[in-house]
Amino acid sequence: MKNMTLQNIAACLECPLHNGEGREAFEITGADLDSRKIEPGYLFFATRGERVDGHSFIGQAAAKGAALVVCEKAPDVDIPYILVEDSFRALKQVAAYYRQQLTIPVVGVTGSVGKTSTKEMIAAALSGKFRVLKTAGNYNNEVGVPLTILRIRDEHEAAVIEMGINHFGEMERLTAIVRPDIAVITNIGQCHLENLGDRDGVLKAKTAIFQGLPENGRAVLNGDDDKLVTVQEVRGRRPVYFGRNKAVARDCIAGTALNESPDSRTQTDPPDVYLEKILDTDLFGSRFVMNIFGESVEAFVPLPGEHMVTNALAAAAVGHLLGLTQTEIVNGIASVRAVDGRSHIIRKGDMTVIDDCYNANPVSMKSAIDLLMSAKGLKTAILGDMFELGEEELALHKDVGVYAARAGVDRLICIGELSRAMQEGAVSLKNTNAFYFPDKESFFKAFSPADFERDTVLIKASHGMAFQEIVNWLTE
Repeated sequence: MKNMTLQNIAACLECPLHNGEGREAFEITGADLDSRKIEPGYLFFATRGERVDGHSFIGQAAAKGAALVVCEKAPDVDIPYILVEDSFRALKQVAAYYRQQLTIPVVGVTGSVGKTSTKEMIAAALSGKFRVLKTAGNYNNEVGVPLTILRIRDEHEAAVIEMGINHFGEMERLTAIVRPDIAVITNIGQCHLENLGDRDGVLKAKTAIFQGLPENGRAVLNGDDDKLVTVQEVRGRRPVYFGRNKAVARDCIAGTALNESPDSRTQTDPPDVYLEKILDTDLFGSRFVMNIFGESVEAFVPLPGEHMVTNALAAAAVGHLLGLTQTEIVNGIASVRAVDGRSHIIRKGDMTVIDDCYNANPVSMKSAIDLLMSAKGLKTAILGDMFELGEEELALHKDVGVYAARAGVDRLICIGELSRAMQEGAVSLKNTNAFYFPDKESFFKAFSPADFERDTVLIKASHGMAFQEIVNWLTE
């Protein structure tokens, strides 16, 4: 890892290197705080968790070949170490230092809905030209983001980093580590309202990502979002917009706006990358035509739901900024694959399961219901509680129930304390096929997998509801 010597790490932490005489110039080969993932030459961060103290595993890390330990108390094994007050803070400091050594383009992705899907889409698009490092799993917080930065190696030519927050101040800390060259915001929705207040609060918290942009950095924003279009300027330049707003685009195609610099456009111009038309869509993907900075191109995204087309537009915008050709962008988008828990289609006999249970909020719930309604045959939605919605949580759950009933879901199953309001919303529209269960156990007692054997079943709730159990119950 470039310039990541024991001596330089100690300097960036402003703490002395102990027991490292003669090894000061050794460059670490990786870093982690999980001793099970330590490999020869790694840096091991010994952190104190709620249930596990990493200091108990320093010996295990040393036996696996760790070259250095960052810890809060001196180890009792023979290994170079740096003593710090807070190992988690040290992790962020070391990651921020390593980021300064990198010259590859880094894309930061945030937003209320679709961060992971958009991150996957951008990484797939860029793979048409670059060897890409992307955020793995849910490593999008103040622990996962620095660990992701520390996974970047010499062979990587670009990185796509997902950045998730739920409190004010978190984005400032994350963007100081990531320092993205391109900052992508998917949308501003009703997420984490318990902590951020309202959508204006969400906008303020998310757009703090711009603080990490360099002078020549670019913001890539969803031009269909009423909050994001209020962002007039980022680092002295107009943002690059992507979107599906065909009415605005149609009015401007005949003008000269498409021949002008993106920095000179007004808000009445079409997005820089926009959808011209969808040719075909089903649960297995969408064929569509998009316009990338004035040039039309046909593309296919092999993931269900028209919202994935919007993610592809974002990916095309980033790809264009990083110099990819249309062919490279289109081929990359066509290579994207589903992530478990995020619109992942599972077939079992005559049953189709839409596994979208990783997380949920009112916007993503409605998008998932729209996706379900594109299926043929009987449609069942098994929906659960959405967390961190603040004072309006019951009204927002009820609204989702109303939306599902109006969409024509054949069978709605609501699980969880808050989801009673969802069922009540559906019943208010005389939807008698809406069921309520206080927990998964009571649902499992009332139904069997055979009850869904010919259905398309959507499964969605906030991550804390652990609805993966329902996916497993249906498919295993």
